[in-house]
Amino acid sequence: MSIKNLNDKKNKKKNPLYVVTNKGKDVEPAENRWDAFIKKYDLGPFIQFLQGLIDLMASQVKTYQGFLALKQLVDQLVAKLEKFVRVVDPVWAFSVFGR
Repeated sequence: MSIKNLNDKKNKKKNPLYVVTNKGKDVEPAENRWDAFIKKYDLGPFIQFLQGLIDLMASQVKTYQGFLALKQLVDQLVAKLEKFVRVVDPVWAFSVFGR
């Protein structure tokens, strides 16, 4: 066995994730469970929107009180997203959140 084959085996994932969409017509590789969830439910544009919105609000924060208000808002958003994940796919949510 050559060194190249050994390196290829080390770099290869044991259980790669794939997402099947469009009623089985499309198969896409996923980097991790979150990426698989986002691709499975086509949440990419929504995540980009949220990221842009949070970046915009963070750029406006000038004081510690503003930071705390933004942190509270983001914490509430994450809690709601976690609840959404638990409702949509409870088995996956249990394996990720472990609660």
